[in-house]
Amino acid sequence: MGGNSEKGEVMEWSAANTKTFIKKFMRVKNGQLQGSTFKTTTWEEINKDLFEMIQTNYGVDKLKSKFNRLRQIHRDFSTLLAHTGVTWEMESNKVNAPDEVWDELIKKGRHYKNFKKHGFKYDYDILGDIFNSSTTIGKLSYAYT
Repeated sequence: MGGNSEKGEVMEWSAANTKTFIKKFMRVKNGQLQGSTFKTTTWEEINKDLFEMIQTNYGVDKLKSKFNRLRQIHRDFSTLLAHTGVTWEMESNKVNAPDEVWDELIKKGRHYKNFKKHGFKYDYDILGDIFNSSTTIGKLSYAYT
């Protein structure tokens, strides 16, 4: 689960590493985010700092990919929460929705099955703080329950 990253190399992201990565973005975001991403020098600093924290060198390309995947997961979960009749119990991390809503969403993307089974495995509010300036759905909406 670590080592040096080379282009094309598949590297695993543990839950702990992902959590550390997200926390790092919370500290870096203010004033550094340009539109929906960071300058190359900022990415390099994040990679260096992350390596010092978790002893894994993912490399800038892998960090950018993880950042974009987290943004997409947050966007998809926000889309789910925006549906009428969908509720989310944050404490139990259970998403409740009518079967027809699940069927419709799962046809759009199989990753919605994960939300149905496991809820949202990251801190939705923190990811919202990171991405909501660059992630909107519908008419500039933000789904909070």
